[in-house]
Amino acid sequence: MPSLSVHLKERSYPIVIGRDILPRLGSHLKKAGISQKVALIVTQKEVVAHCQSRLSEALTSEGYEPSFFLASGGRSSEAAKSQPVYDKLIRHLASLDGKGQSIFLAALGGGVVGDLTGFAAAVYRRGIPYVQIPTTLTAQVDSSIGGKTGIDLPQGKNLLGVIYQPKMVFCDTALLGTLPGRHWSDGFAEVIKYGVIKDPRLFSLLEKYGKEGIRNNPRLLEKVIMRCAKIKAKIVSQDEADKKDLRIVLNFGHTAGHAIEAASRFSKVTHGEAVGIGMLVACDIARACGVLKDQSLPARLEQTLVKFELPLTYKGIEIETLFKAMGYDKKTLEGKNRFVLPVTLGKTVVLNDIPAAIIQSALTKRKN
Repeated sequence: MPSLSVHLKERSYPIVIGRDILPRLGSHLKKAGISQKVALIVTQKEVVAHCQSRLSEALTSEGYEPSFFLASGGRSSEAAKSQPVYDKLIRHLASLDGKGQSIFLAALGGGVVGDLTGFAAAVYRRGIPYVQIPTTLTAQVDSSIGGKTGIDLPQGKNLLGVIYQPKMVFCDTALLGTLPGRHWSDGFAEVIKYGVIKDPRLFSLLEKYGKEGIRNNPRLLEKVIMRCAKIKAKIVSQDEADKKDLRIVLNFGHTAGHAIEAASRFSKVTHGEAVGIGMLVACDIARACGVLKDQSLPARLEQTLVKFELPLTYKGIEIETLFKAMGYDKKTLEGKNRFVLPVTLGKTVVLNDIPAAIIQSALTKRKN
């Protein structure tokens, strides 16, 4: 079974990747040093319906006691990482813990559930163990790795958050089988991001096979997930707290992307769709700033996004609203914007304080 590690000294942890490996979850929890017996599994109704019995059996067979908390959202999955849902989770956790239980958290779901669960684990009793069991492509290749946790405020994404590492990331690619097509596209946006920022060979593979070619090939899918996980693990190992300007490269496409998400109230545009558009915005800014050396990159990126059924434009959002949303972006430094911009495939640069006129032009170009 393929695995790798995030190397952070005493906070190091394994990333386990494979197909149909859920029955071995309990044994891997023991290997990861999880001694607490009660597993409070934070999930959503649509997710747990497909695997609750298998997951419970995998845990009870190794002496763990599963309990479930359903993080119900509103109009979108993103609503599950709101303050009201977080408050319910903390109260439920305290209720279980108050019975003298030895407890840990497990995030069973996508990036939203992972962020919510990790944040609760980080702040409850100043930190309890948690593990990630990602069930979306976005989470398996990106958000479950690295310890970034948080919940949203109406003003923007992840405005309450902390970096708190899991004890293990457990990726069963078979859990992706029930994902709707739009969710696959959503995750592939992050895969495309990795190809642009660090891995030209991965980008070429994406160009060659497209969405269905990878989705329907289990061995190729596992290879793609592993390549992305290796990139993320290496960057996090070198810059855990995002203080060395190494980890920021992972935010390629996210500055404009998060603004589009927030401005659409996290309902009309998915995270991956917004990031895809954000990557194109970054390409346009890079060209205007004179840092884009590979002039063919924007067209190749557009063609690849289309192959993965991702939009190239947004609609129904005013430019002024996007600028306001960007003001809350965590990548803003001392009131100045920061963008990760492409130079060539596999190489990026970070620019600060880009003139508003350049940003406005790039956003306008991508508005339908």
